[in-house]
Amino acid sequence: MFSNLAIDVALGLIFIYLLYSLLASVVQEFIARMLNARARGLTKGLRRLLEGDPRRRDHRWFRRFTFFNWFYELGWSIIYFFAPFKGSPFLEKFYNSSSIRHLGENTAASRPAYISPPIFSQTIIHLLRSSYKAQQPTTADSPGDPEMIHIALQDNYLHLAPDTLEHLQQLFEDAAHDVKAFRVELESWFNETMTRASGWYRKQTQTWLLCLGMVIAAVFNVDSIAIARILMKDKNVRTQLVQLAASRVPAYTAVTDTLISKHLVHKDSAFYRADTSLRVFVNDTSLIGIYAMLRNDAGDARNVLGISRGCVADSSNGQVTIRCGFTHPLQQNRRLVWAGWALTALALSLGAPFWFDLLGKIVKFSKEQRTQGAP
Repeated sequence: MFSNLAIDVALGLIFIYLLYSLLASVVQEFIARMLNARARGLTKGLRRLLEGDPRRRDHRWFRRFTFFNWFYELGWSIIYFFAPFKGSPFLEKFYNSSSIRHLGENTAASRPAYISPPIFSQTIIHLLRSSYKAQQPTTADSPGDPEMIHIALQDNYLHLAPDTLEHLQQLFEDAAHDVKAFRVELESWFNETMTRASGWYRKQTQTWLLCLGMVIAAVFNVDSIAIARILMKDKNVRTQLVQLAASRVPAYTAVTDTLISKHLVHKDSAFYRADTSLRVFVNDTSLIGIYAMLRNDAGDARNVLGISRGCVADSSNGQVTIRCGFTHPLQQNRRLVWAGWALTALALSLGAPFWFDLLGKIVKFSKEQRTQGAP
């Protein structure tokens, strides 16, 4: 298409990575919804916010080692999956408050995936006020909200963790015991922590994409090494794949923009939401439609490349024989196949936006080269 071997091979590979990274993102989103991953990510951020790190003294010497610490945190992640409020009494009280309890979508997803900063600060104020009223009898001479909050924090009626209690006391002092200013301080604190929680969620998403990338590479036989060799050797295949890429790019533009705007995929490593939300607006029906389209395109690409793990009829020796497994001549070395799958998995973990942007840059570069070379 561009009369340049290197550019055509690059375009073919980038198109394959874009196609399957979009597919991986859609599958990952289905898994995230099934596991209510966004709500769990929000709970993790609130646990760090409201309960501090009660396990920081556990195995203090061993936790200096990243390898041990990774397995340690993985174990606690499994525990928190089944018991999200284990060892976090105030976090459970926070979620059971009336302003938070009814934000969940349904009984299966009872915890919300999104809490706005005003709701967070309001809930903290309500809990502090209620704790005072539970300890002190209400009379006509009862103090106002500032005094209630001050006493509730001073006597720790909510049984807050020491670090959390001290920080709330400092924020209340910074607000000069003004409730409105205190809410602003609480919202800033919440926003700062949720920004990092969004980063944690993105790292989790990348891990899922890496694992899904390996599964997709094996299931669809997306062998990067074999694909590159096919594109370099076969001009007809190279032309067909580039043409397929050119015909599908407009559709992928809309899909990629939608997934980015709805924050199902992340534009870059500095994933920051000003409203600290992890909300999703793409419904399941739309995702199923996108998945079906990508599956069809994956089949078209596989037919063009001629790579299949299914059974094919071979009549090269004058007799028709059925061959199954790795039937392509360039996939006879199993070690290279595994290496090709691993390269594909790493490529897919970079995400669809990366490959979409790179595809646009390659196309722009090739057009500039043709313009400069024209007489």
